[in-house]
Amino acid sequence: MAVLWSNQLRWYVGAYDLSTATTRSSVMLHSPALDKTVYVDASESSSPDVRRDEVEWAGLFEDGTRGLDALIGTLIGTRGDMLSYVVGTATGARAYCGTVGIMAIKPGARLGELVRVEGTFKPDGLFDPTRHFGPSQVVTTAGTSGTIGDGAASTGTHRLFVHVFRLGGAGTFIVNLQDAATAVYADVAGATASFTAIGSTAIQFTGTLRANTKLNWTFNAGSGSTDFFGAYRRSG
Repeated sequence: MAVLWSNQLRWYVGAYDLSTATTRSSVMLHSPALDKTVYVDASESSSPDVRRDEVEWAGLFEDGTRGLDALIGTLIGTRGDMLSYVVGTATGARAYCGTVGIMAIKPGARLGELVRVEGTFKPDGLFDPTRHFGPSQVVTTAGTSGTIGDGAASTGTHRLFVHVFRLGGAGTFIVNLQDAATAVYADVAGATASFTAIGSTAIQFTGTLRANTKLNWTFNAGSGSTDFFGAYRRSG
């Protein structure tokens, strides 16, 4: 077991990698307690409410076109962007992925401090604890990721999460989740993400996912410097 430092965190929102300028971030998978206590009870009692996950984020204000306020500001009032909170840089490490609405940004500072900006994100559904195939990577040709072994196959509903931060070439960038019982990998039906522009997507698919997984990526026409991230959530 190893502890992690904050420089091993990554923070991705939609088509943007906000990791280098992020100063504070967290994702809380949260089920608040409903108070069931009545007057005649001898002690307090409660039961869990529905999940209400929460997101906290702040970073350094930058005045350029790639500054946090410029990027996030264009997304205020939108929903459907994917947010990934990546904990650890090794293949197979944890990432928390979910869809969010971006509600507000708040620049501010005290006298003598750097200007910071805070973002308000509202989860649209639940965050999934996933395993990822390494932090964002730049590729120029077709290839495959490292493999993740989960020990056993599982049957049910699974999810694939992909961010594309930069897209080179004029064709389509295609990411497939592949699985294998041992060493012969094949594309997983329904687990394909295609991009003709930067962005993010969460794909839900059903069936049996074999014990070992990896990502395969291709360009259907041309190629170019493409920066992306991928993770998946196995059923169960």
